[in-house]
Amino acid sequence: FFITDGRSRRKVSGGAARNLPRHTCGECGKSYATSSNLSRHKQTHRSLDSKMAKKCPTCGKVYVSMPAMAMHLLTHDLKHKCQVCGKAFSRPWLLQGHMRSHTGEKPFGCAHCGKAFADRSNLRAHMQTHSAFKHFKCKRCSKTFALKSYLNKHYESACFKGA
Repeated sequence: FFITDGRSRRKVSGGAARNLPRHTCGECGKSYATSSNLSRHKQTHRSLDSKMAKKCPTCGKVYVSMPAMAMHLLTHDLKHKCQVCGKAFSRPWLLQGHMRSHTGEKPFGCAHCGKAFADRSNLRAHMQTHSAFKHFKCKRCSKTFALKSYLNKHYESACFKGA
């Protein structure tokens, strides 16, 4: 069962599957389409006390991944402010996504059931509920879930409430 997040994928002429070379991490086995993506991923295996780790000059948080450090640095410069509630963001698209919490807009719809979401990441997580692979099982009622967070939510609400 193939899960998609709603974004289109380019088709190869004739409908044949493209057989791209994969770049595989020797430590965890994850594979990537490009060597640069693999290189970026390999940074996540560094330890926080390695010489390559960098500390944020503002708050002291340590990062082994330089792209993650760069994204973190933006959190200290919040230029984009919500006119409704005053919350500030480092990027205009983060503010745009936040504005949906005020407007109620949910532009990302599930192709399987029609449920709509305010941001694409929530749609992606939801799409896993339609997967045949549900590896997280409730100890009490044996109901299975595609995501551990959904099992935890189940524990907090339905199954263990009042137990």
